[in-house]
Amino acid sequence: MSSPTIRIAAPRSRGVAATELFLRPARIDDGDALQNYVRGMSLQSRTNRFFGPLRELPPTELARAIGANDRDRLTLLLVMQSAETETIIGEARVALSCADREGEFGLSLGDDFRGRGLGSKLLGLIEDRAASDGIETLFGDTLVTNESMIGLARARGYRLSQGLEARTVRMTKRLARVAEDLPCRKWADL
Repeated sequence: MSSPTIRIAAPRSRGVAATELFLRPARIDDGDALQNYVRGMSLQSRTNRFFGPLRELPPTELARAIGANDRDRLTLLLVMQSAETETIIGEARVALSCADREGEFGLSLGDDFRGRGLGSKLLGLIEDRAASDGIETLFGDTLVTNESMIGLARARGYRLSQGLEARTVRMTKRLARVAEDLPCRKWADL
């Protein structure tokens, strides 16, 4: 069964013509493309997203990312499509605790696509979907030096507090319009 995609309005980006962007769940055959995306991120962007200066995802982390589409874990890919090519320009991972009605997120955008409102759109879609699945609270951690993520979180109404480590900030938001009777539908059915 193929998973539906969500079309996202594509702003012009530095040196990139306007194309179509889609948000879709990762598939098992996305491993190479996801690795290429991570390798193409700047060192600072990789450090911000993965809390360390890795060059690529370790095999176990890559397997977890592309195999995460089940009841309570999902990897979403923001892809740019033009002609017959598809390029990953962003990713997000979401893990839900259905019993606690809370979810954790992490996301990144390719360096050429930052500062164009896509991060806010991506996070907004995650918030809406989580709320429709009965998730009341969404949170994420980032490095205290990740000013762009902290700014995005503030702009979207997240409360900031000390993270689990001294070098991290916890971003927490109580979601609006939470469904009472639909906790944790299968996210792979975007």
